Amino acid sequence: METSNVPGADGKHITYCRICEALCGMVATVKDGRIVKIEPDRNNPHSKGHICVKGPALAAVAHDPDRVIGPLKRTNEAGVFEPVGWDEALDDIARRLSGIIKTHGPDAFAMNTGNPPSMGWPSAMGHALFQKAMGCTKIFTPCSEDIATPVLAGELMFGTHAFVFPDLAACDHLLIFGSNPLVSHGSLLIAPRFKADLDAIAARGRVIVVDPRRTETARKFEHVSIEPEGDVWLLAAMLGVIRAEGLEAAAFVAEHCSGWAELADAIAWVTPDLAAERCGIAAATIRALASDFATAPRAAAMGRIGICRGQYSTLTNFLLNALNVVCGRFHAEGGVGWGHGASAAREQFAGLDPVLAHAGLPSRVSAMPSVWGSQASLTFLEEMTTPGKGQIKALLVSGANPVLSMPNGPNLPTGFAQLELMVSLDLYQNETNANAHYILPVTTALEREDINQFFMNHMVRPFAQHVAAVIPPVGEARTEFDILRDLARRMGREEPYMAADPFDLADATLKAGVEGLSLDTIKSHPHGLMIERGRWAFDFKSRIGHPNGLIHLLPDLISGEIARLRAAPRRDPHALRFINLRRLKSINSWMNNVDSLARSNDPFLLIHPEDAKARGIADRAAVSLATRWGRITVAAKLTDEVRRGCVAYPHGRGNAGGWRRAAMLPGANINQITPNTPDMAEPISGMSWLEGFDVEVVPCN
Repeated sequence: METSNVPGADGKHITYCRICEALCGMVATVKDGRIVKIEPDRNNPHSKGHICVKGPALAAVAHDPDRVIGPLKRTNEAGVFEPVGWDEALDDIARRLSGIIKTHGPDAFAMNTGNPPSMGWPSAMGHALFQKAMGCTKIFTPCSEDIATPVLAGELMFGTHAFVFPDLAACDHLLIFGSNPLVSHGSLLIAPRFKADLDAIAARGRVIVVDPRRTETARKFEHVSIEPEGDVWLLAAMLGVIRAEGLEAAAFVAEHCSGWAELADAIAWVTPDLAAERCGIAAATIRALASDFATAPRAAAMGRIGICRGQYSTLTNFLLNALNVVCGRFHAEGGVGWGHGASAAREQFAGLDPVLAHAGLPSRVSAMPSVWGSQASLTFLEEMTTPGKGQIKALLVSGANPVLSMPNGPNLPTGFAQLELMVSLDLYQNETNANAHYILPVTTALEREDINQFFMNHMVRPFAQHVAAVIPPVGEARTEFDILRDLARRMGREEPYMAADPFDLADATLKAGVEGLSLDTIKSHPHGLMIERGRWAFDFKSRIGHPNGLIHLLPDLISGEIARLRAAPRRDPHALRFINLRRLKSINSWMNNVDSLARSNDPFLLIHPEDAKARGIADRAAVSLATRWGRITVAAKLTDEVRRGCVAYPHGRGNAGGWRRAAMLPGANINQITPNTPDMAEPISGMSWLEGFDVEVVPCN
């Protein structure tokens, strides 16, 4: 069958997945205007024929009979909608939103954007430009359930929010904290063949996974079991061992860092013996982990979601970075560092206002800090319900479902009910947009032209690919960029869009980044193009953002967090602590309507057999999972996959609304039990507390 780049034409269409950051190459077969098959692209030089089960499921999303494919207007009853024309919908939205901004100011308008549109270059650009066009400062994203703490930790240490990630291609000693890349395929770094990379590292040396759960990754390599939220104690003690034994890279630290001696003194009280009590790892093992890491020829330490959402997660991520830096692993072969990508990183948002990680913008009611311009999710409800200047009166939700995905999400409809205007851009009628005045249908990734521009600067092996749409938009669906540009035009606020075509901007940043590279060059390589330039082919000192040009190892905010950790009371050693787990066939909540993914993917609360025995819990029995914030009923699974004192359950369950298959699935929304008030967030980042909080588990009567 011939290859085609004409959307909807019969034949094979080269594309790539935009479900997660791996961006695996795919080939979609189209017949009679429908996608009938999706296979791995074996000619993609980056993913080399790898895809997971979710990529092919994008065809089922595109042609899902439950999908919204025409604009909908809500009747007087929540959750009940009727068809409406695009012009009528956009004219009414433009009129009402213009009136709200004129009466109450731009601070009365907020945006909530989710992960699906963030995976596409033009869709994400459409949001950024609309934010600028409206003068919007209230942005709610998954940041405070995902990346706020590593972003802030990097900003504090390096003065930039660029992500630090390991050199998997050359590493021979990898420490993994709170990450399960055999399921997640990596995050905040891009390596679509992560498993092959880990196998190669293990063959050269060691892969060590530190996690409360014996995850899919931990089972395959070395597993060090740790108490939930114990990583901060482990990392502090490891740094203490490195200082005490003189294992730091003294020359690198002296030339490029400030504050190492002060940091070491500030955490000296966290001895291996104390850390052993707090993290559940023997003191001798802590010493060995530190010594082995510091003396390995090419070592790197990485972390992800499991260490990002606790009470001290900014400090945890900062100490992880410090471990790499003081051992001389930063900007070193086989170590960690920034990526160079294919584009000029500082030009990616040309024409947009720069937003540093901790640039202020505190929330109106609780004065909670923002990170990367994103407000803390735990302030969302109070910003809608608390009267006064800046109260949210209008809300745009795009590709997000905060009722399921945010802590306190189940209570958000009480705030939505007070809005004068709520508009949703989405594929489905879901738990959140049941409350919207309008639902506007958007394209799937396979119905839009795209380029992997956002992700080039955190690729282990830099790679660029441009793809055409596989099929035209289904029904009346439109891209987020086109919808928001049209809306801004109808409001007389289209200026930011006039000089910012997303693909012209992509071309300019490519040309500024690598000599001889352009959008046309990438288009001439339909399977994608590897960017042949050494990982360390730039002067990292030019990217340090602090005025003195040094890496800061004890900024004031970190000093305060160390003091807060020291003053914290000892947790109840007999309490059960909750952690999240991720399943290969799930991606948050938005693909639960796909039958091939829903089958054999029932969620269970994982509990250790000894903990279950002490509570009279039988395998597969219904149990009550409760906190002081709420209670849900789930099915228990007895397994030693989790350590004693720890239970695990997946997020993104409990669907209702217009996706009928998803609504029939078992499972409950964990955000009915997560800490749900602003005072429960980490104070310096606003990160939600989603890992390590205490729970009670008892059999249902």
